[in-house]
Amino acid sequence: MLKAYIKDDFNNLLEYQQWVKHSMENISTLNRKYLPFFSQKNIQRTIESDPAWFGKGTTYAQLQAGITSYKDPQLIERMYNQVTASVTPLLKDKIKVKKVEYNAMGLGVFLFDRAAMGMYRLTELFSPSLNRTVDRSAVKKVKKGYELLADGSPVIERPEQKPDGSPKIRTTSKNIYAYFPKRDKEKRAVEIYLSCGGSAGVQAADFLYSGISAIIVGQLLEQARISTKISIVIGTSPDNFKRSVYACIVPVKNYDEGLDTNLLALLSSDPRFYRYDGFKGIYSVYDHFGKTVPGDIGYGFNKRENLVKTIEQSTYTAIAKLAPNRIYMGRIFSEGEAINDITTTMNTLTEQLNRV
Repeated sequence: MLKAYIKDDFNNLLEYQQWVKHSMENISTLNRKYLPFFSQKNIQRTIESDPAWFGKGTTYAQLQAGITSYKDPQLIERMYNQVTASVTPLLKDKIKVKKVEYNAMGLGVFLFDRAAMGMYRLTELFSPSLNRTVDRSAVKKVKKGYELLADGSPVIERPEQKPDGSPKIRTTSKNIYAYFPKRDKEKRAVEIYLSCGGSAGVQAADFLYSGISAIIVGQLLEQARISTKISIVIGTSPDNFKRSVYACIVPVKNYDEGLDTNLLALLSSDPRFYRYDGFKGIYSVYDHFGKTVPGDIGYGFNKRENLVKTIEQSTYTAIAKLAPNRIYMGRIFSEGEAINDITTTMNTLTEQLNRV
């Protein structure tokens, strides 16, 4: 079985960045030789010689301070619109939203509109002398209306009233109360694991397709009222996922939080974050577990099956609290791949969630 060395006790991006900073400042002798890779001199040389590595306009000061916002929000919007235009409405509606059920027993919220469709009022006979309503068998019809048989006092015919004097309304519509039947939220919970980054040949702008796919899937799950958690997995394997893997898992969205598109795009798709804080995290997590970082930094999560293997088929599986429905995404660098990934993911979730 794959032995997984996972650090997953981060609450947010800030905690991860603080840990990385502290770890690199106190890195052990096993990995201290790699510190020059992140020096201002080397980073500045990379920025000048290969602007597409971090993305145009990147400065060492930005990287050193910690990237907290995606560089080009307009690019997020353009790519989002580009991809969603190709995702059909049929796909968006695949997951069944929790349906409203109606009843006549007073369970839930009273719906005036449904009641009004069959609304009507009956009449009643009221005796002023007795100050109460009387049965029709206790009165007789006279020229001016009705009288009590007992004493001949007048009786008024009027629309029905409640004891407090307000109108008594009846309706032929029976199911006028609405409620959502209880469903097991835990069984419908979804956890998305997203690998970030890309190989040296991937242009900075193309990183974003991974994030766009996750953003769209996250929004579709929100619309279907599905409790969702999204986490970024940063790490590598020294032996191509045969014996061991070293990684950090950073939460982007917890079950009780709304989807932050900027944060998701930043952690999954911003080369400034991955190629600086992400790389530092890889060195840090190896050092954290007392392991020397491979000279080539190891094999990344280029294949979905490596991400699945790390979470599902490793020593991590036994100790992790996993949601019943788990999805693995990331490392997507084109519109076609993004559309295919969204479609595949939603089809898989449809089968899982519509059974619950």
